[in-house]
Amino acid sequence: MKIAVCAKTEGMESVVDDRFGRAEYYVIFDTNKLVGETVENSAKGEPAGAGGSAVRLLSNHNVEVILVPELGPKAVDAVNGFEMKAYRYADRKTVRETIAAYQAGGLQQIETSTTRSKSGLRRA
Repeated sequence: MKIAVCAKTEGMESVVDDRFGRAEYYVIFDTNKLVGETVENSAKGEPAGAGGSAVRLLSNHNVEVILVPELGPKAVDAVNGFEMKAYRYADRKTVRETIAAYQAGGLQQIETSTTRSKSGLRRA
């Protein structure tokens, strides 16, 4: 299985990003091979719909689970459309620590939007 985490920089020791659609990078961890790959977020500069485009990008990398700080309504629709699962993290930990928290069952699954529409640019 492949798990993607929003990241500020490259690698498993990166601090997680506080944005999903406009995150700088995604670290994709393969639970079978036990390796992480960093992918630059090509959707981060889009004027609108970055969350949906980011989900598509991750789907192209065969990601099944995404670990995120929040998801807007369009991103939730995209996650459901691509048959992925999303889980929410709250703490600013490393990618490695966030994946460990998910694997231990410590993250809550996201089934509906955690933000209002068009609030993904920055939280107030």
